[in-house]
Amino acid sequence: MDIIGGQHLRQMWDDLADVYGHKTALICESSGGVVNRYSYLELNQEINRTANLFYTLGIRKGNKVALHLDNCPEFIFCWFGLAKIGAIMVPINARLLREESEWILQNSQACLLVTSAQFYPMYQQIQQEDATQLRHICLTDVALPADDGVSSFTQLKNQQPATLCYAPPLSTDDTAEILFTSGTTSRPKGVVITHYNLRFAGYYSAWQCALRDDDVYMTVMPAFHIDCQCTAAMAAFSAGATFVLVEKYSARAFWGQAQKYRATITECIPMMIRTLMVQPPSANDRQHRLREVMFYLNLSEQEKDAFCERFGVRLLTSYGMTETIVGIIGDRPSDKRRWLSIGRAGFCYEAEIRDDHNRPLPAGEIGEICIKGVPGKTIFKEYF
Repeated sequence: MDIIGGQHLRQMWDDLADVYGHKTALICESSGGVVNRYSYLELNQEINRTANLFYTLGIRKGNKVALHLDNCPEFIFCWFGLAKIGAIMVPINARLLREESEWILQNSQACLLVTSAQFYPMYQQIQQEDATQLRHICLTDVALPADDGVSSFTQLKNQQPATLCYAPPLSTDDTAEILFTSGTTSRPKGVVITHYNLRFAGYYSAWQCALRDDDVYMTVMPAFHIDCQCTAAMAAFSAGATFVLVEKYSARAFWGQAQKYRATITECIPMMIRTLMVQPPSANDRQHRLREVMFYLNLSEQEKDAFCERFGVRLLTSYGMTETIVGIIGDRPSDKRRWLSIGRAGFCYEAEIRDDHNRPLPAGEIGEICIKGVPGKTIFKEYF
């Protein structure tokens, strides 16, 4: 079943700007409380300017550009700006240290990096050793070091026209990003994600939580992670909803942010639920508009019940990984939820529990979960 219809990410953003225009697309709140808002029209223009910035720096279709950023508007600009010109984003976990970051640069063959002053000293050392193909660094901060090969991202972007200058032929089969896994069994593996993968993720994740264009999807999950990108951002944008990206999670600030932005959908992991529960009870605990809280990982039934009772929310659980792009098994908004079950396989997927000999097991037996999807469409294309 093809639900994309050949529409790559460049076409998606041009259409969204036409259809939703001045409707709010993106709200970003920094850890210092600075809030930036962009309509669909404005966001598409910022994406175009960013695409033009990359083009002026020599980036062409198929080139890789690394991003080492915390949650910020620039991440969104770069992600889709690169996609518009057929280049490939390589997001780097903002918590990685030098060895892991350098390895990703080497393995991905990224020739340009966008980062902030916070991470620049590490990359300055990497660049001086000439062990990677990195030839230029763009810093998102205003102040710049007096180093060769370093430019101001904002200054260069603001010099660009708001219409796209370079539009090579694109296909939904083209690679949009290479997202490196956490490397739990060995070094991180580069998961190749196509334009089709991201477009599918948007439609699928919007279906999973019954997202509408009047919804507000707020997340504090890191933008470099598959969850923020495919479960939250792509879902919100594909539905024409408003996406709220908060730079850092704060248990004290979370409910105030949900109230301020009138969020209707958000997502949590166990650490968040546990830290929210230890906050002092407040008369405002239920003063929000959240109808669904997307949830991942393990939580006891007692913890779940206490959280839902106190804050008046429902948890919608799902299971997935970087390679599956989305939460391929999960609850559905209109179905009965059977906690501790992780739900049922979503459309376009098959799932089985198998034994050590790859044979299907009956219900109630312990084994290995096996997933079936279409490479490059409903699951990742390949390892880089």
